[in-house]
Amino acid sequence: MSKPARLLSACAAIFPLISQPLLAQEQTAETPTTLPPVLVSAPLPTQVDDIPEGSTVLEGETLRLRRAATLGEALDHTPGIAATAFGPGASRPVIRGQGGPRVRVLQNGVDSFDAASVSPDHAVVTPMGSATRIEVLRGPATLLYGSSAIGGVVNVIDGRIPQAMPKDGASGSLRLGKSLSSSDNDSFASVTTAAGDRVALHAEGGFLNAEDYHAATGRVDNTAMRNRNGALGGSIFADGGYAGMAVSRFHSYYGIPGADPVHLAMRQTRLDMQFGLYDPLPLVSELRGKLGYGDYKHDEIEPSGEIATRFNSDSWEGRLEAVHKIGGIDGVVGLQSNRRDFTALGEEAFLPQNVTDSHALFVLERFETGPWQFSLGGRLEYQNIDVPSQAQERSFTNGSVAASAIYRFNKMYSTGVSLSRTERGPTAEELFSNGAHVATRSFEIGNNGLGKESALHAEWSLRKTQGDVTGAFNLFNTRYRNFIYGAFTGAQQAGLDELLYSQTDADFRGVEIEAAWRFMQWAGFDLSVDGGFDYVRAEDRGNGRPLPLIPPIGYRAGFAADSEMLGFRFEAVGRLAQNRTGLNETGTSGYTVLNTAFTLRPFESNRAIELQLKGNNLTDRLGRNHVSLLKEEAPIRGREITLGLAMAF
Repeated sequence: MSKPARLLSACAAIFPLISQPLLAQEQTAETPTTLPPVLVSAPLPTQVDDIPEGSTVLEGETLRLRRAATLGEALDHTPGIAATAFGPGASRPVIRGQGGPRVRVLQNGVDSFDAASVSPDHAVVTPMGSATRIEVLRGPATLLYGSSAIGGVVNVIDGRIPQAMPKDGASGSLRLGKSLSSSDNDSFASVTTAAGDRVALHAEGGFLNAEDYHAATGRVDNTAMRNRNGALGGSIFADGGYAGMAVSRFHSYYGIPGADPVHLAMRQTRLDMQFGLYDPLPLVSELRGKLGYGDYKHDEIEPSGEIATRFNSDSWEGRLEAVHKIGGIDGVVGLQSNRRDFTALGEEAFLPQNVTDSHALFVLERFETGPWQFSLGGRLEYQNIDVPSQAQERSFTNGSVAASAIYRFNKMYSTGVSLSRTERGPTAEELFSNGAHVATRSFEIGNNGLGKESALHAEWSLRKTQGDVTGAFNLFNTRYRNFIYGAFTGAQQAGLDELLYSQTDADFRGVEIEAAWRFMQWAGFDLSVDGGFDYVRAEDRGNGRPLPLIPPIGYRAGFAADSEMLGFRFEAVGRLAQNRTGLNETGTSGYTVLNTAFTLRPFESNRAIELQLKGNNLTDRLGRNHVSLLKEEAPIRGREITLGLAMAF
């Protein structure tokens, strides 16, 4: 038996073994019941155990411990999720080995309106300081967000558009952070206040300053960054619904490490509007809409200070959803439209000016009977890409369907299976790129002959969501036809490595395991252990060759002790070596880092005031992120100690 097969077999045994002691354990009055979190991103009221595919929710204490400068860094090492890590300023999630245009990043359910999917050196414009919740969604519900969500949906949720009147007339939060091992510091503040009985107003602002970070090998030059962001919003509430809007601004300036250091100066102005109407029509329980617009720009600045390339993107997206109940069937039917007008100007304009329009109709229906829950979803999408300067135009009609079934053994245990067939048309970058991109050290060449790709996906899950032991086990297999990917050819143009987009048939399959055990109460503390494991194997089906940039096996094991006043966590996080490399790709060694966190809640009258001391990579271990194109130039961060203050009212 091969090493990966042995690992899979061993990990498959973990979940049943740790769950077995509780098969006969009943909930008692002394054992509090913690319900699984509700997924806000799902179109219907949905808990985590209502979705057979792996899903992730970061909120509360978990989010405070994992909060980072970028979205990718915050989600990294979550089972099934890695990060591109193109220096500390740009990091995007990679879900089950899939990233770029196959992972849709949203802000409050609407596109992030940035250029992060165009290239890994472009940051995601979702300020982490303002995030109150981060959700990762897979399965039939992702069809509501676009064909670009084949890999999954990541939704960053904040409070810039109030969803309810603040309790006691006002609410707010403050966070301050200071590195004890450098001059890095960050802060964020927000306030929501009532203006009368039916109007709520919101204001927020934050900043982050960070110098070049240190790895085990020493300082990594040109990795300093600074971010500034702010937003103003408000909502009006009535008995029959609500309406709200917000305007926000984001600035970021960060470096790209390497032999020819580059800086990126980014700014975005964004406008969001949304509304909800309750029981507006017979059989329609809610009609809701969202509209967002983003004016995005960034400059790639050479060491001389000259702007080599300027990227501009004007984008908008609108959604309209009707939630209904017909007999025993709950469902949602909706429309989605979006447009992106993208321009790159300058000596490194590797992509011509292009306009992408997309229009879609989607539906998701859910039926429950006894212990069973069945879901069926579908999406029909028309996509058009126009390149005026080349008099070229490509259009695609993508159809996707997904179905799932969940069986609940009891209130604690459930199992589920999902099947889907999805289609995705190539992006403008995959079709029409042709030129030098110094920030990524590549000469990118698109292929305007690419057709759409399709994927058959199957997944099985077993979950335990209540009790002292909780956990999830997921097995998945995705079979692609005409999979689109970019790979280095081994040749060079203009002194840069040539990267060519092409298509092949491919397979992605793997496993994800999560488990937690609250094993004791002692001296007012809840003592618990938890762990996670993920493995994905991706290869070209025609020749069996591994695909490039696939994350190696990842793992996490932790111990926590929590009381009302004090909290402590210690964890080991790491990845094994990755020797299954794509063509012209080098491998990486494994590593394990040790992290810890102490939390003090000193005031009995308000436990939301916290002091936190965090230490990451305590042993200053050297590690390289296999998914990063800069894994040699920018190893993982070395030892870092930070002190933070958080408060809410």
